[in-house]
Amino acid sequence: MLYPENVKTLIDEQNKFILIEWKIGKNKIKFLDSYRIFPVSLNEFTNIFGVQGKLNKYKPEYNNINILDNNTEFIEYAIQDSKALFDTLIKAQEYYLDNFSVDITDIVSLPSLSFKIFRSKFLEYDIPILKPSQDTFIRKGYFGGGTDYYKAYITNGKQYDINSLYPDAMLKNPMPYKIIKFHNSLTNIKLDDFYGFVLAKITCSRTMEKPMLPYKYEGRTIYPTGTWIGVYFSEELKAVAKLGYTIKLISGYEFSKIDLFSSYVDYFYKIKKLSIGAARFLAKLHLNSLYGIFGRKLQLTEIINIHKKDLPQYMLNRIILGIIELNDYYIAIKVSKNTNNSILAELNSQLETNFTDYFSTPVKSNVAIAAAITAYARITMIPFKLMEGTAYSDTDCIITTDVLDNSLIGDDLGLMKDELKGNIIEEAYFFGVKQYGFYFKDSNGINIERSVFAGVERNSIPWNEIVDLFKGKILLISNTPTIKLKGKLLNIKIE
Repeated sequence: MLYPENVKTLIDEQNKFILIEWKIGKNKIKFLDSYRIFPVSLNEFTNIFGVQGKLNKYKPEYNNINILDNNTEFIEYAIQDSKALFDTLIKAQEYYLDNFSVDITDIVSLPSLSFKIFRSKFLEYDIPILKPSQDTFIRKGYFGGGTDYYKAYITNGKQYDINSLYPDAMLKNPMPYKIIKFHNSLTNIKLDDFYGFVLAKITCSRTMEKPMLPYKYEGRTIYPTGTWIGVYFSEELKAVAKLGYTIKLISGYEFSKIDLFSSYVDYFYKIKKLSIGAARFLAKLHLNSLYGIFGRKLQLTEIINIHKKDLPQYMLNRIILGIIELNDYYIAIKVSKNTNNSILAELNSQLETNFTDYFSTPVKSNVAIAAAITAYARITMIPFKLMEGTAYSDTDCIITTDVLDNSLIGDDLGLMKDELKGNIIEEAYFFGVKQYGFYFKDSNGINIERSVFAGVERNSIPWNEIVDLFKGKILLISNTPTIKLKGKLLNIKIE
């Protein structure tokens, strides 16, 4: 590569490529990952759009570096894979151009595609972009869905899931809109009279069996008892105050309210409910992906390919997060983009450097909206988690020995659906978050076994091994790599 600077990339926090751009003369070639837009297997993707898919399953021998040497089968497999993906993307492109006038070749992810549709077809108001200081404060109150387990073993259980939990939260609740004021002191303001994000002192009785308010501790989200200080959305604090939490407001941002998403959710939910095939599939994707775009972090990273000899020059004025050696002459450096100006100023002051952000790109996000949506979703789940029979809860589902009232069950937005279609869980063991197994009998009286263990293929562990595991035995799963499940606390080790 004579000109490494002609190749630019954009990567995410997990160091996965979002975009690779190759400049050739006056032209540019962009490489995008279709899975980031349509996160399903190629087989499922082609089936949805009625396109011929794979010729056969991927085989381990295809991993051989010499596979291209006179291997007709693999060459035919690879060509058909590429053709299947291309033909399916063409159909998807036609759908988005016809319905939304959106070109998917300019899109890098599903949330960004949903946001572009939202802005072009449904957005009636300008959404404010938060300042870095505002983003930093409010982001501390941005939590995901709550997952917990309350019992180790149950019999005669039911599994319920909520229909479109996040879209339901977006449809039925007001969203934070414009910042009215930052209150340095909220001592004289009642929680019921406040709408926004607050720094508060929280006290939860240590005898509370099922705490409902999340807290970030050492990089993890926990649901503690005791006393602590944290940032929260006011509506979630109002909900947990009814459960016995004591809340003392300290400071915070007060927001006005707005209905942002009703028309968007109504539009796609009707398509999901009444359509089949590709239209239903795409509507479901867009219902569940829009909210995430508002929670994007302001900081981005970029990979720049440079000559080794030029590294000192970059080190003088760019924040370098990592260095990858390409060969004897070239390296790739991972540099920070959109770095907070206050951080740059502090570094330059302390180190007597001249760090700048030459390639600053504004990130259109508003974490207040994302944080409010996830908080509303957690509020919806509170009464289901508090039911006496609930043994396990995830973001939008519960496993319980209680039977829900028929008024709570249905196909409409926000109602529960019986995942086992009337069948009863005979026995279930719960080891931890996303670590459980159970079995039930289908309509023919045949045992159907289910297992969910993070890092292990879903439903791959038979019931008898679940029982052995609960008794403290070590379970080895032959895979690549081998996975060891050990003991009642289920310490998962990768050997």
